[in-house]
Amino acid sequence: MESMGGQLLKAVEEVTLEETGTRRIKTTHLDDLDQLTARQFRATQAPTISVSGRSLPLVYKIISTLVSPPHSKALFVLDFDGRFDATRLTCTNDDLQHVYVQQPPCDEGSNTNVEHIRSLIADAERFMIYEDDSAASHAREWWGTVVLGGLGAGDLVAGWKGWLHVERDNVPEYSLRVTLEEAFERRSNRQEVVDATGWAAASQWGRFTFEE
Repeated sequence: MESMGGQLLKAVEEVTLEETGTRRIKTTHLDDLDQLTARQFRATQAPTISVSGRSLPLVYKIISTLVSPPHSKALFVLDFDGRFDATRLTCTNDDLQHVYVQQPPCDEGSNTNVEHIRSLIADAERFMIYEDDSAASHAREWWGTVVLGGLGAGDLVAGWKGWLHVERDNVPEYSLRVTLEEAFERRSNRQEVVDATGWAAASQWGRFTFEE
């Protein structure tokens, strides 16, 4: 079990590395994503995992993986969009207690003000290390901060701009012989096909598919 002093030292080391521009990328324990992130980092030296498009399914999968055994991390979510839905996580209720979510007031430009977001992340670090409200997670390793709807700071950022773009994987098109009436009648079946289709995450460094 890691002591609080050890966690504090680790947090100080991470902040120091970030300031010198040599911070390492965070591991998500999703092998395909970690390999892409490593390639992206080697090419750009940017450690942030930045996701665009329909990013939430991948965010939910990452968080569920990180807080569940055998990894059993704790993390903090800054939700500028107000769209984070904890019921979409696949972890147990016990592990869910180690996901801390804050919805900051979203004034005009606040979600693109890098210094403001960094200030909120610093507040999150202090909360996770010092506050009694996070005491249940002090025995866990803190993974970092997820920022939804903001740009410029965070370990995992999901917004309108990102080097990894998420969309539904290819869904078979209707045959050209299908009439509009037939397509309308089959719309419920079509929606089932769409819902059952996985997701594709693509970047200039490669792509992978995943299920929620």
